[in-house]
Amino acid sequence: MTRKHAKWAGMWAAGALLLAGACSVTDVLDVNNPEEIPIDQLDDPKLLAVRLNGVVDGFDGAYVGSVIQYANFITDELVTGLNWEDYARANQRIVSYLEGPTNQIFTNLNRTLRLGHGLAEHIRGWAAADPDQDFDPELAETLVYAGYSALVLAENTCQAVISLDPDNPSGTVLSQLETFEVALPYLQEALTVAQGSGEAALANLALTGLARAHLGRGEWADAATYAGQVTAGFNRWIAYVDLPNGRNPLQGTSHGGNFTHGIHPSFTGLHPSFDGTGFSFRDNDIIAPQTDPRIQHEVSDATGHNGLTPLYKLFQGLRYSDYTGETIAPASAECPNCTGTNPEDMPLLAEFDTNVLMADYVEAQHHYFEALAMQGANEAAVLAFVNGRRAVGNQPAVTLAGQELITELRKQRARDLFMGGFRVPDLRRWTRFDAGNGPFDGGSYFPTGQHPNAPVWSAYESWTCYPIPIQEYEGNPNLTRPANPNLPPGI
Repeated sequence: MTRKHAKWAGMWAAGALLLAGACSVTDVLDVNNPEEIPIDQLDDPKLLAVRLNGVVDGFDGAYVGSVIQYANFITDELVTGLNWEDYARANQRIVSYLEGPTNQIFTNLNRTLRLGHGLAEHIRGWAAADPDQDFDPELAETLVYAGYSALVLAENTCQAVISLDPDNPSGTVLSQLETFEVALPYLQEALTVAQGSGEAALANLALTGLARAHLGRGEWADAATYAGQVTAGFNRWIAYVDLPNGRNPLQGTSHGGNFTHGIHPSFTGLHPSFDGTGFSFRDNDIIAPQTDPRIQHEVSDATGHNGLTPLYKLFQGLRYSDYTGETIAPASAECPNCTGTNPEDMPLLAEFDTNVLMADYVEAQHHYFEALAMQGANEAAVLAFVNGRRAVGNQPAVTLAGQELITELRKQRARDLFMGGFRVPDLRRWTRFDAGNGPFDGGSYFPTGQHPNAPVWSAYESWTCYPIPIQEYEGNPNLTRPANPNLPPGI
């Protein structure tokens, strides 16, 4: 299912909330604007559609523009060539509460959670005042996006502060597991409302989110229960159009002379911690290893935004609407389904109108089988799923059990969900609940040792998540700054 959004309307709704609140702070900001809607007039069902668009578009922008574009800099999905020093440091697992992606990730997801929470409260009031009017579809959608905002916040931040009442900011610092817990009631209510109103697509979206949240908390049985209910063929797209304010923000990551993103050697098989292919990072004409259609990239590296870092531009994987299922590697005895497609005919990571999956059945299946595997349950079913996914990647079937099977399941998850906003939470979860079995030095799941951009950049450091940003400490009088903000607060 693809949901097209009224981007201007969504921006207007969010802006009305923020500007109306800001103009009451000081006379300096007092603006006589007869078209502005005061906050006390937002409690009007006539504004439902435009406010709901504000919630949806707010999440879309946060998820694609902040999380997918930047959060995974601390993982082994991306090498960045951004000429912004603070973002480059994040790509070395050096994260600061003062700079880089930290504020974008925290603020944008928190804002969308507040917008969704406030709209849900108003919808309940409208429904009580007018029982003949059916608000259930809009309520379910609002709740599911509020839940996803908290869910993705939990996945990517070390800690969180959630203030649903702007006049009474919270002083409670939540751990990752506690932040996941915030998402659960929104998603559970969304599921109940969606099922009761026959909104199957929204019910599937809520089920997938619930599975994802419980998986993040290590609650394997609950994760499997919710994921197992997702309907085959389900998908939910974040949709874009090639118009101002409607464009996919990832377009610049792979287009033009100032492109910014390249694939990490982990995902090309060119890293020494992974299976070798006979090629090394920075080689040219890397064609033969590219047999998996889910992970395709330019055959030679180039430098982009900073004119320095070698980057292999990414092509679209399964989470992107122009995915072709083709390979640069030609057909061979080892890969009879390979297509030998000219790299010039492969779609770069994103065009302005490329849609990105928010959730789908394949993702839910990965949640389900990981939950089974972590319970040591039904290895035969897990193996069958793994071999099904290997077939998608033109890989032969394997016979595995125990930790080797779990490791292969994780590799297939990484390929199926590549550049979909999952790598940070996946690596954090495996570090928390299955430490020591990662592919890097010391069994780390996060990259260690020398960064691929050696010797220009130094070795990786130790951050695995993004902290509460300085803006929250400065704007929230109930928070105390950490004694040592350069020390990671946890997994």
